[in-house]
Amino acid sequence: MDRSGPGVRAAVAFLIAVLLLAGVAAGGPQSDAAAAPDAAVDHAQTGDAAASPADPTLGAAETGATAADAADTIRVRNELFATDEAGTVGVTTRVQTVPDRITALRVTILTMTDASVDPDGFERVDDAERDGVVWAWDGETDEPSITYAMAANDTVAESGPLAGDGTYRFVDTGEWALVRTPRVGVSARYTGSGQLRVARENRVSGEGAASETMAFLGAHETHVRETDGRRVRLIVPEAADLAASPAAVFGAFEGARAALPVGGDDAEVFAVAAPTEDVSWAVRGLQTGDADLWVRDREPAGTAADVWTHEYVHTRQAYRAEPSARWFTEASATYYAALFALDRGAIGFDRFEQTVSRGEREPDASAVLTDPGTWRPETPYTKGSLVAGEIDRRIRLAADGRASLATVFRDLNDASEPITNRAVLDAIEAAAAEGGDDEAAAAVRDAAERLTTTSDVPETWDRDAHAAAFERMPARVGYGLAPDGVYATGEYRNRSVARDPVRLAAGETLELTVEASNTGSVSGSYAITMSVDGEPVETRSETLAAGSETAERFAHTFTDPGEYEVRVGSETLTVVVSDPAPVLVRGVSTDTDRVTAGEPVTVTATLANDAAIPAGSDVEFRVDGESLATVPVRLDAGGETTATRALTLDASGEVAVTVAGPAGEATATVRVEPPGGGEESDGDTTDETPGFGPLVAVVALLCAAGACVGRSRDDR
Repeated sequence: MDRSGPGVRAAVAFLIAVLLLAGVAAGGPQSDAAAAPDAAVDHAQTGDAAASPADPTLGAAETGATAADAADTIRVRNELFATDEAGTVGVTTRVQTVPDRITALRVTILTMTDASVDPDGFERVDDAERDGVVWAWDGETDEPSITYAMAANDTVAESGPLAGDGTYRFVDTGEWALVRTPRVGVSARYTGSGQLRVARENRVSGEGAASETMAFLGAHETHVRETDGRRVRLIVPEAADLAASPAAVFGAFEGARAALPVGGDDAEVFAVAAPTEDVSWAVRGLQTGDADLWVRDREPAGTAADVWTHEYVHTRQAYRAEPSARWFTEASATYYAALFALDRGAIGFDRFEQTVSRGEREPDASAVLTDPGTWRPETPYTKGSLVAGEIDRRIRLAADGRASLATVFRDLNDASEPITNRAVLDAIEAAAAEGGDDEAAAAVRDAAERLTTTSDVPETWDRDAHAAAFERMPARVGYGLAPDGVYATGEYRNRSVARDPVRLAAGETLELTVEASNTGSVSGSYAITMSVDGEPVETRSETLAAGSETAERFAHTFTDPGEYEVRVGSETLTVVVSDPAPVLVRGVSTDTDRVTAGEPVTVTATLANDAAIPAGSDVEFRVDGESLATVPVRLDAGGETTATRALTLDASGEVAVTVAGPAGEATATVRVEPPGGGEESDGDTTDETPGFGPLVAVVALLCAAGACVGRSRDDR
C-alpha cells in the first residue's frame, strides 16, 4: 500500500514545519529572554545581588570582624615626625574610626605645646575640669585629626647606682630623637548598650620606630629575636656605638627570662640603644610602660651591674606596689642582674660579693626599706639588693631548693590588688614552706620582717654559704596562658578566640588553659587562681616534679552583658560580653519555581553573622506573610549556614515565600497551579488560550495530522 500520497505528504510537511517552529520557540530567542529573569532571581536569592556598592552590608561581608569591631572601637593613631624646631617633634593625632553610634566625641591632648596647631574636624573647647587641651569633634568629618608640636626633652636630676652624668631622660637632638609617645585621652557619648573601646597606635613618619610609650625618630637598624612566641625588638640608632652586640643583649634577656618563670611575660619587648655621643643622660637605663626600655649604648651586657638585665627584669614586674613594698622593685632588678651574671659565668663570686655587699655600707645600711622617707636614692639598689639576696638564700635552704625568691616574685605578680610589705612577707613564708617545715618557714618570715622594717642589715654571705644554698638549681615553676589557651564554649561555638579583648555573647563560657612547667632540678609547687573583677572564682594547686609540665583549665560563664577584668596568674584579660548579634538573612531559594497546589516545596535560607560576636535569633519561614515555621539559629562570629524547610503551598497563583529574621528578610516567588493542570482565572483578559503553550499546540497538530491520514485511508 502506497502511504506516500499527496495528502500524507502535505500533512507530514505541515507537521515538520510546526515542529521546527516549536523548536525555535523552545530553544531560540524566546528561551534566552525567559532565562534572564530566572537567572536574576537566582542571583538575588543567593545574596549576590544584594552585595552591591550601594548596599551597606557589603563592607561588613567583606571585612568580617573588622567591620563589626568598627561599631564598638574608636581607633586613634598618633603619627610622629621630625620638625625644624629643636626640642620638639610633630604629631598628627587622627581618629581613624568613629563608630556610627557616637553622638559626641572629645580628644584631650596632654602633651601639646603652644606652637601652631592645625585641626581638621575638631574645635578647641575650654574644659577646666580636664588637664591638657580639649578638642571637640564636629560630628561630620570622617577621620578628624589634629596636627601639633610636642615637647621632646624630658630632664631630671638623678642620683644612685644607675644615675648618668647628665639630666636627660628623653631628648630631641635635631639629628635624631628618643621621646615619649603622646598622651591622648578620648571620651565619647554614644547610643546602644554595648561599651565602646579605644584602640591606640603610635607610628613614626619617615625613619624611626615606635611602641606603646616611646619612639625613636631617625636612621637606625632594627634587630628582632623571637623565642617561644615572645618577641624582642632592638632599635640601634645610626648615631649609637653599641658596646654590647645585639646577640649579647638578646642573650641577657633570654637568660633572665629562663631564670624568672614569674609571669608578666609580655608578647613584645621594645628596647632602644640610646646614643651617648651628644647626650648626657640622667640615668644609664629607663623602663616605662609594660615592656619598653632604653639603655645607653655604652653599657655592656653580662656584668654584675648589667643595666640591660636590670631594665628587662622591670618589664617582668606585673604587680603594683604600695610605698611599703616599693623597695622590692629596684632591689630585685639589681640583685638578679648580679646573680644571673654569676650563674652564666660572666663574673666570678668575688665580683658578685663585692656588688651585693654595697648594702652593708652607710648611709644606706641604716635606712628602713618599708619607709621610703628614710632612703637615699641608692638605698633600694644597695641595701635592698643585699636584703633580697639574703631572703633568697634563706628561702632556698628552708625549702630545700623547692622555692626561691623567684617564687615570691611570681606570687606578687599574681596579686590583683596593689601589694604591701605584708604581702611580700606572706609570699616569703609560703615559699619557704615548700620544704614542708612550717617552723623554718616562720623563721624565714621573721628574718625578712626584721630586715625590711628595721634598720638591721645582713652580712653578705661567703662563697661556702653561697654554694650550700645556690649550687643546686632550685625549682623553677612558672605558668602562663597557653598560646591558644583562650576558648569560648557554648551553644554558638567551641574554639579558641582572640584575647585583646575577649568578645563573648551573653551565656557563653570562657575557658582558659594555663600551662605550668618546672624547669628546675627539684620538685616545686604552684597555686593558680582565676578571678573575675577581683573576686576569686577557682584555684588550682599542684606539685610538679623537676622537668615536668602540666595544663590547668579554668572556666567561667558570663550571663550578663558588660566589661569584665579576668585574671589568671599574672595575666589579665578584658572580657567584653554583649547580647548575641541578630542573624542576617542573606538569601532564599526553592527547589522549584512551579508546583501544584497541595504539594510541598523545599525552601532553603542562607543565614550569616557578620558581627565580631556570635549571633542568635529565630528566623521565620512565611508564605504570603503567614508564618509556617520558626527555626532557632546560632552562628559563630563570621559564620554562615543554611536552614531548610518543606512548605506546602495551597493557594494558586504567584506565591511569595519569605524567610525573615530580626536583621532583614529575603523572598522567592513560586508559581502554584491548581490541581488537575488547570488554572484559576484571576479575571484578566489575554489574547492567548489559557494553558495552550507550544507543547500543547504540537500535540493538537499531531492529532490533526493523524485524522488526515485516517481519512485518506477511508477514501480508498
